[in-house]
Amino acid sequence: MLEVEGLEAAYGDSQVLFGLDLRIERGEVATLLGRNGMGKSSLIKCLCGWLKPRGGRIRFAGEDITGWSADRIARLGLALVPEGRQIFPNLSVRENLLAFAANRSGAISMRWDLERVYALFPRLQQRHQHMGGQLSGGEQQMLAIGRALLTNPHLLILDEATEGLAPLIREEIWRCLAQLRSQGQTILVVDKYVRRLIALADRHSILERGRIAWQGDSPALDADPSLWQRYVGV
Repeated sequence: MLEVEGLEAAYGDSQVLFGLDLRIERGEVATLLGRNGMGKSSLIKCLCGWLKPRGGRIRFAGEDITGWSADRIARLGLALVPEGRQIFPNLSVRENLLAFAANRSGAISMRWDLERVYALFPRLQQRHQHMGGQLSGGEQQMLAIGRALLTNPHLLILDEATEGLAPLIREEIWRCLAQLRSQGQTILVVDKYVRRLIALADRHSILERGRIAWQGDSPALDADPSLWQRYVGV
């Protein structure tokens, strides 16, 4: 589904990514781990077309998308749940969702529509007439996820999926992601809750100063908590 080879990127003269390699198979859940400022957001910007790579290659859904524009990449079936949610505060929940409805993966069965999103997040159905700005932070995060799913993406990227959420809402988001995994959705997650990510994901990549410091599967990460302390802990 996604293959990144030797990716390099910079902001002006300041290089931020150094020869990154990343691979995500169809139906996998993968994570990006690391402290703030280590290059996770820059990598996501490259994948989404907001930051043009200085070197290397990105292949997604069978296409070489290196240097493509953001809108072209989105139409190919990449959907982002951004840090900070960025929902439209003056549109209703229903309008926020329908504004993004599409079938970019070409799915015939199990397509995401309004009814299916409401089944995943009943709270959104209860508040379907509320403006986006009237929702709590957790409800806005549900809305941001539902909005991305309504594009029927090949790959769903979640940047800081549970940041700033109350514990009960975080649990609801983890439940949602586990359900998406069981349905075969390919997902890339950026988050700091390593224990929950080990239970959820197939493989993990740890970034340190714009380079891959470690890659491996969940059993390997679970077996070496020193990795968490070295590269993820504050």
